[in-house]
Amino acid sequence: MSLLDECKDKMDKSIEALHESLATLHAGRVTAQLLDKIYVKCYGENMILKSVAGISSLSPTDLAVRPYDPSTNKDILNGLNKADLGCTVTQNGGQIVLKFPTPSEDRRKDLVRQAKKFTEDGKVAVRNIRKDYNNKAKKDDSLSEDMQHDLLDQIQKETDAHIAKMDAMLAAKVQDIETI
Repeated sequence: MSLLDECKDKMDKSIEALHESLATLHAGRVTAQLLDKIYVKCYGENMILKSVAGISSLSPTDLAVRPYDPSTNKDILNGLNKADLGCTVTQNGGQIVLKFPTPSEDRRKDLVRQAKKFTEDGKVAVRNIRKDYNNKAKKDDSLSEDMQHDLLDQIQKETDAHIAKMDAMLAAKVQDIETI
């Protein structure tokens, strides 16, 4: 695999990480991804919620959590309460319902601030990848000076493209957060 391909792969992973981080921010609509990083203590171990329960959306502000094993209902309920998601957690028969309030203006500003921070962290990661691969290209003795210069230009173009993609993801998330 060439240096440029390795660089692209690492930058693509930074884009994926940003996408996952932005998905955890609750805007006007809630999605099952909001609970992706929630752990609950079941069977004596900390387990990720998705592995012990099915998660679905009931409405734009409600999520349903259906445990695969009904005996874990209480453990999941405790884990969701400890996660401090900013929602009301209630048990409704065999499922647990999470009711998220519509975010206030202050909360929306905080969410936008968090989204910008996640995006800036992603951009820094991409720039660090660019720096690493620029150094590798400069130290590669098998490349002629022209080939080295072309490779550095291609790495810069990839960096610019990935940063533009991150900016577009941020703009879409900010729009999603600000729509009521």
